Amino acid sequence: MLRLTVYGGAGEIGGNKILLEDGDARVLLDFGISYARRKLFFEEYLKPRTAAGLTDLLVTQVLPAVPGLYRHDLLKLADHGLPLHDEPLARAVLLSHAHLDHAGHISFLDERIPVYCSLLCHRTLLAMQDSRARDFETEITNFKPRPAFRRDRSVRPRPFRAVEGDFAAGGLTCRALPVDHSMLGCVVFLMRTSCGNVLYTGDLRFHGPEAHLSRAMLEAAAAEGIWMLITEGTRLDATERRTEQHVFEECLAAVCAVRGPVIADFAPRDLYRLSTFLRIAEETGRSLVILPQDAFLLDRLRGLHPLVPDPRAAPILILKERKQSGTYSEKDYETWERKVLGWPTVRTSEELRAEASRLILALSFWDVQNLIDLQVGPDALYIYSASEPHDEEQVIDQRRLANWLDLLGVARLDSHASGHAAQPDLVRMVRTLQPQILVPVHTEQAALWRQLVPETTIVEPAAGVPLVF
Repeated sequence: MLRLTVYGGAGEIGGNKILLEDGDARVLLDFGISYARRKLFFEEYLKPRTAAGLTDLLVTQVLPAVPGLYRHDLLKLADHGLPLHDEPLARAVLLSHAHLDHAGHISFLDERIPVYCSLLCHRTLLAMQDSRARDFETEITNFKPRPAFRRDRSVRPRPFRAVEGDFAAGGLTCRALPVDHSMLGCVVFLMRTSCGNVLYTGDLRFHGPEAHLSRAMLEAAAAEGIWMLITEGTRLDATERRTEQHVFEECLAAVCAVRGPVIADFAPRDLYRLSTFLRIAEETGRSLVILPQDAFLLDRLRGLHPLVPDPRAAPILILKERKQSGTYSEKDYETWERKVLGWPTVRTSEELRAEASRLILALSFWDVQNLIDLQVGPDALYIYSASEPHDEEQVIDQRRLANWLDLLGVARLDSHASGHAAQPDLVRMVRTLQPQILVPVHTEQAALWRQLVPETTIVEPAAGVPLVF
């Protein structure tokens, strides 16, 4: 008997938290943040209280109230009635990739549950955690047991296992198959269960720079035979299939026509898009200016993938932002920043002004005030190369961005290719794999599957309700 319980990702995009149980085998497929649920109760200045452990997250149902999953130190601080446990419910987490809607809530899991993922995924998560202030919501790769006191520097590592190809986890034999997405190191998991092979897609696309990986995954999975497919459907209702090459050609033409600086706004840690703008910089004789956090990630991933450039070498430059005292004092920066800011490619805004017309600045809305220091004006172009806003807060941010660009007189171009497969590719995937059962997750259009693949049995999950096979 196989039980599948979707605690997050049912009827929503992101927040995947899926428990697969097969006899003694118990594995979690991702354990991410449901941003839609979290935004109902929390925002920048109203956050879950560390001092209350998991109380706020459990009461608001941002975390599912499942016994046996969470860290004892946070359960002891919580006032919500989840009991302490001797052994964790899950024996492993199979983590598809490092986006926080798939990985973010690993922070709260019992530290005895090992996490299996690609080496690139693990290194990305390490870089993300090491380059931000410690917070109990961001303690994915290691954590500080609570309550923590000022002089308590103890940090407990979480067990990560880098995998490729065949491996064993949580009582199952599994296979990790790399796929293309908007982040390096993404994998699909094939699990061999008592009912048949189960394939969990995480997030994937078939139109990116490494689309060959997704095609190879399909061929390998089809050869093994798939009984159940647990698949994302973020863009199940979309037929448009813009590629990264479209973005490159469109943006290259636009940059060639601009005399002043170019600002490229794309998703953080999308190194495919960074590579696209790096190519454009090289072809137009410009430098690509990145932030220290980007440089820190590149340094951590250097040598692991051919698309990862050396942040210490041209045509990359690193922007040294003014902080705290405004004097560029070493004391203004965190320890990790000081390491990066000692590299020869670092420049201040004042140093960059003289060559502004030869720059592509990898900045987002959150960095827009740097444009004042760089004295960006009407000869500049702002290229928005990220997904469209999908909630009210992001719509408001877009209005603020428009206000800034109007104030500075900067023109805007939108050019993007999604990190998710569109409808034709998703349908082709299902018809290639020919699963007996399809469980839709990470989509708001689950019912559409019945129209698109009527030959397949569609089993729509409800959050927290076990499916038994």
